[in-house]
Amino acid sequence: MDQNQTIAEKGYCVIDLTPERHVVGRIISAKYTIVALITSGSVEYEMNMETVCASAGMRIVFPHVSMLNTLSMSDDFKAMVLVINDSFAFESIVGIGTEKIRTVFSRSNRVVDDKQEWDMLLNLMEGLNQYQSFPGNKYSQQLSGALFRNMMILLCDTECTDANGRARFVYSVTDNYFRDFVNLLNDYVRTEHEVAFYADKLNITAKYLGEICKQKSGRKAKEIISSVLLSQLKREIMMSGKSMKVIAFDFGFSDQSSLGKFFRKMTGLSPIVFRKQCAGLK
Repeated sequence: MDQNQTIAEKGYCVIDLTPERHVVGRIISAKYTIVALITSGSVEYEMNMETVCASAGMRIVFPHVSMLNTLSMSDDFKAMVLVINDSFAFESIVGIGTEKIRTVFSRSNRVVDDKQEWDMLLNLMEGLNQYQSFPGNKYSQQLSGALFRNMMILLCDTECTDANGRARFVYSVTDNYFRDFVNLLNDYVRTEHEVAFYADKLNITAKYLGEICKQKSGRKAKEIISSVLLSQLKREIMMSGKSMKVIAFDFGFSDQSSLGKFFRKMTGLSPIVFRKQCAGLK
């Protein structure tokens, strides 16, 4: 299975990178988020038209990479690189403060000088590397998503607080609305799929909620609702053993056909085929 196929099927791919396993000048055509840990040596690369140098002990975090061009690397260069598609990233980190995520992404390169933090990041990366080689089952997606979420929480915790543990930024009104919107999704998304419902709960207009979501996540409110709904549906289909008719009822769909239509639109698969694939069946 090549890297693009792995990302398409699992949502991510971990690459154990050395000069022998890397082609200088490689271009990524799709838009992915990249997290890399440089374990030895040094590298110079161009990412989205930005030239950056990195060396051992540094972490790289870069969202929406559409162009990656390695200019040079030392003979002793080694790195572990996590490449993630948008769907996997969003489903894994939804609910983490948007300003915290933005702070992490705003510093593409950073030296990790705390050994405990570095070891924890490496352990999480190694875990993701292990899970990508496992045959697909009903737990693998949840476990790998949890590992990536923990990685982002660790990065946020170390980069968004000062030496005394105090936040380096103040939440704005729109941050509070977006946080409350995400909390409402966790409570109601199983049965409430429309933007107007959440806007009413927040006492704002649907248009304003849409503007907040676009500003804070780059996504429309309806896209966020659908993404969170899909994530919960996947868990239910993989783990509950319930019939699709019962799942459709539990999740507020008018019938099994409506559930299937939504699921195929989001994944390209029917719910039944998805369940079989997760179980390792053809």
